[in-house]
Amino acid sequence: MFGKILAVGLVCARMAGGQTAVVPSALASSMTATTTASTSVPTKAYRFDVISIQQNKSPNWQNVAPGVIPEGYHRTRIEMWVPLMTAYLPQVGGMGYYVNAFKGLPDWARSEKYDIDARISDEDRAAWQKPETRQMMLQSMLQAMYVECCKIAVHREVNELPVYSMMVVKGGPKFKETDPKVDLPKGQVMDWGGVLVPGKDGVHLYGTPMKSLASFLSAYLSMSGGVGRPIQDKTGLNGRYDVTLKYPNSDCSPPNQAEGAAEDLGDVANSVLNGLGLKLVPDKGPVENLVIDHMERPAAN
Repeated sequence: MFGKILAVGLVCARMAGGQTAVVPSALASSMTATTTASTSVPTKAYRFDVISIQQNKSPNWQNVAPGVIPEGYHRTRIEMWVPLMTAYLPQVGGMGYYVNAFKGLPDWARSEKYDIDARISDEDRAAWQKPETRQMMLQSMLQAMYVECCKIAVHREVNELPVYSMMVVKGGPKFKETDPKVDLPKGQVMDWGGVLVPGKDGVHLYGTPMKSLASFLSAYLSMSGGVGRPIQDKTGLNGRYDVTLKYPNSDCSPPNQAEGAAEDLGDVANSVLNGLGLKLVPDKGPVENLVIDHMERPAAN
């Protein structure tokens, strides 16, 4: 069942896995709070050098990978809400966005498909190749793209809601820290700078922060009608790690109605995490929503 979830959610979830800030104690103790989107822009405002966004009306499924490429950013036949998950990473809560975390999102941004081809300038190319700076650059560039092409205006809302806290079980984690001296294997480059390699037994993630893993699981389960609450990192592990999410069954069969219940999917996720020395614990915590105040269709260019 979880294998089916991974297969369906793979491309969109890869957008949701950036690292976010630690929750300030004053904010965590408040039931609600609101901040403006402008506070998340990096100190230097990076922009794509060339941007092309074209609506794709093809009825056929097409490969939407790879996302981040050496020359910039390229997506095929995706909804315009998907890059929002990377453009406006939550500042609190330690997780990424998923489609239900957006308020005021236009219907067309959920249904219409677009091809995006955005290229970086030559002067940004060297910094772009470094995983530690690429995520910050991509966030800034995507925000600028939405402002320029969609005239977007947003603000953030934070509420204390039910969540799952991802924690380390007794005995410690059962995966290793990524060796910075060893090149990551070839695969899908994730927005947080790691690499994803699908396998017959599951999904292999290399160079993955725990906050990114939590966001990755949140997106998978939410897109499957899943746990109904975000997953937040409470592991205390601050490095980058090599992790395998193993399928709990070999046939990757889709869930039936009973299996698709919210808590059941949480149990399935727990069964996968237990093999890693991790667990999900029901909890409460600050959850950030992105409110779309204005967003236009991108003009043909």
